[in-house]
Amino acid sequence: RARWANRFPRWPPHSIDGRIYELSHLHPFRYPLLLPEKLNRESREVEIRVAFSAHTFTRGCSIAEDPDYHYSTAPRDLRKFCPNRYELSKMLPDVVRSLDGRKCFFTDRNNYFVVELPEPLPAGFEYWIFFDVRGVAEPDAVLLFIQSAYAGDTRKSPRSRRGEKDRKSTRL
Repeated sequence: RARWANRFPRWPPHSIDGRIYELSHLHPFRYPLLLPEKLNRESREVEIRVAFSAHTFTRGCSIAEDPDYHYSTAPRDLRKFCPNRYELSKMLPDVVRSLDGRKCFFTDRNNYFVVELPEPLPAGFEYWIFFDVRGVAEPDAVLLFIQSAYAGDTRKSPRSRRGEKDRKSTRL
C-alpha cells in the first residue's frame, strides 16, 4: 500500500442483523489523469489520490438511536450506518474516475459537488457528492477527498458561494 494512503481508513466490513456490508470499494485508491496541453503549458500526467469519509455510507444520528447501528469515527461525530447511502456509495469510484468530464459545482462551504442521477432514486432527488481537492507534498499529485455523498432533495439544492441556488459549474 502506498504511504500516502496510510493516513486514510480502509473501512472494515460492517454487520447488521447478520448481513455483512463490504466497504472495500471505499478504500483509498489512485489513478492517473492526463492534463491536456494549454497555451503556456505542455500536457502532463497527474496522479489523483482518492480517499473517502465515513459520511459516504453513514448519516448523523442521536445518542438515543439504536446503538447497534452506530458507526462513529470520532467522539463528536456520532454517525449511524445507512443502508441507502451504502448502496449509492458503490458508484462513487466510477463517478470519481470520470470527474474530469463532469460539471462540478462550487459551494458556499469552499468545496465542490457533482450530481448523479442513479436509477433507484425517487423523483425530485439527486445523488450529491461533495469533495475537495488538496495539495500534497509530491509534485504532479493531488488528493481528492470525498467528504459526503447522499440523496438530496432538489428543492433544497446546495447553495453556491454567493448564496445562489442556481449552480455555477466549473471544470476541475
